[in-house]
Amino acid sequence: MTTQPVPSPSDPRQLLAMRRVLVHRVRREQRGAWFPLLVFAAVRFGAAPVVRYGQGDHGVGDLPPAMWYWPVALSLAYAAISWFYLRRGDRLGLGTRVGPYLALGIALLVIITGYVSWTAMHPGFLDGLHGPSPVGLFFNTVVSPAGTIGLALLLLARIERSWPLLAVTSAYLVIMLSSGSLPDPSAWGFLPGLLAEGGVLLIGGVGLGLLQRFQGRSAA
Repeated sequence: MTTQPVPSPSDPRQLLAMRRVLVHRVRREQRGAWFPLLVFAAVRFGAAPVVRYGQGDHGVGDLPPAMWYWPVALSLAYAAISWFYLRRGDRLGLGTRVGPYLALGIALLVIITGYVSWTAMHPGFLDGLHGPSPVGLFFNTVVSPAGTIGLALLLLARIERSWPLLAVTSAYLVIMLSSGSLPDPSAWGFLPGLLAEGGVLLIGGVGLGLLQRFQGRSAA
């Protein structure tokens, strides 16, 4: 009968391996990006009737109703995301690292809302960046309320070290840029792009949720 040495609990290599496993499990449990993706998918889909029927100049002050949808919808979205991560952290007994993501999202919301409101009341502001050129299309697409969703999700992908979330976010931004470069004069011309963007977020949220549940069962 042969015997093999059993690693000592004080073995540095074993301790390092155990630490890596523990860190990996903690990071996996801290991930919850599927919820923000589903929330933002609902925000994108909810924008369809507002964009279609709320572009007139009969809003509060000089701003059309569509301008008021994004600040309200995104504020509620970030409030829901904050509640989700805090509740999840309390339930799991793990701290969350989502604070920088929420701070960036709210800061972008304030900045972009102010910018959009200012340009709506001052149409001549930065005329050079509002033309049909590639630079203008890129600027108008990214520097928009919907674009802030993608920019904030990029930070969340970095915080959670999630390659799947990075892939979903990249697809969302690519669709935004491609749909913005294909103008459609019809009243519902915006709908295919909006449905594609919301669909990517929805499918990504469902996929990440199922992936995390599968990984949790595998680790059990």
